[in-house]
Amino acid sequence: MKYWKPFNRLIAGALCGVLGFAVPGWAVTMDRIVAKVNKEIITQSELEERALFRIMSLQKIKVQPMPSKEKVMYEELERMIEERLLIDAGHQLQLNVDEASVTKAIDEIKRNNGLNDEDLKRMLESESQSMEEYKSKIRNQILISRVINYEVRKRVAVSDEEVEQYYRQHQKEFWVPEKLKLRHILFLMDEGLLESDKRLKEQKAQEALQKIRSGEKFEAIAKEYSEDVSANTGGELGEIERGKMMPEFEKAAFRLKEGEVSGLVNTSYGLHIIKVDQIIPGQTLPLDKVKNLIVNKFKNEKFQNESKAFLKELRNRAFVEIKIIPPPKPVVEEAKSIEPNRPGKLRSRQKGEPANLFPVPRTNKPQPSLTQSRVFPRFQTFEQKLRYYKQLRDNKKITEGEYQKRKKELLNRL
Repeated sequence: MKYWKPFNRLIAGALCGVLGFAVPGWAVTMDRIVAKVNKEIITQSELEERALFRIMSLQKIKVQPMPSKEKVMYEELERMIEERLLIDAGHQLQLNVDEASVTKAIDEIKRNNGLNDEDLKRMLESESQSMEEYKSKIRNQILISRVINYEVRKRVAVSDEEVEQYYRQHQKEFWVPEKLKLRHILFLMDEGLLESDKRLKEQKAQEALQKIRSGEKFEAIAKEYSEDVSANTGGELGEIERGKMMPEFEKAAFRLKEGEVSGLVNTSYGLHIIKVDQIIPGQTLPLDKVKNLIVNKFKNEKFQNESKAFLKELRNRAFVEIKIIPPPKPVVEEAKSIEPNRPGKLRSRQKGEPANLFPVPRTNKPQPSLTQSRVFPRFQTFEQKLRYYKQLRDNKKITEGEYQKRKKELLNRL
């Protein structure tokens, strides 16, 4: 069972950038650094690609109301930071992902999306991405999942005492209401039925009821008279609880004692004759019947809490710097994510300037850089080179892998 929601999308997330879609109004990004995680960087283009995929996913399932771009960007940046931290942790733990695991994951992606090898190849080519580059992304996603399982699952334990205490304090959760095992005989009364036909059916219903009260078996009369599909099983309806039937039917049924037969009961379907085979009293399910439910509930909650705690530990030990200011406060609160440390005011976009969802704060005070004053004078040149490499990639002059390689070489020069 997978407990941690951000990485339950393991396989689906790996399609990001491969099964891409166009969203009207999504601005072309001038590339720049938005965050640094240890020795890795996250660029604006990477972030917007992730946000684009997320928005398309939300549109596909028709989420209403749709979250703002700022909220999606903010959440995706936090996830990208978490992923970088987890991948680093996997390398430190020397957790290896073999080729068979990657192949199995890709086969699952193809199967779930109705793709064959040629379809996947064409999609990768349309994104200037090689199969090896795609496999690398899949390998990282598998590594993330294994790190979480390795580091977090061992922290999750549920004792018998916890289970028993919860069971005692939440008896109402395990209450099963009274049920009836019922049979019925139905005489259908359609709206367009002629009055003469209705009277004929009423006569047949009275005849069937008289036979039952004379001692004939209900099951036999149901097979002979009932117009419901249950006629073949002697009118059997199975176990029924309150709130699951038409009001008129339910009211008549729950008035009967075990073994009793009703009179004629009128509903929108027609005329019914009801028999109660058995009354199953309401009860609290015993502990042994619900123990697994309680254990899974605790495991889910503890897994979520321990996952957050583990990520916080990783973040505290790492160098994480966010080069963008957070979105407005209501968006941050709704996102329920870790808030970046540097506050600031959003500035308005200037004429001719490309739209950025996270503008750089405008202030007379010097802004901190990735590595303080040593790097800041060269920062503009660095971003110009990033934009140039991104343009080469977007125009399919270089592959995604070559783009990432050149970007890393630039970072190493810092």
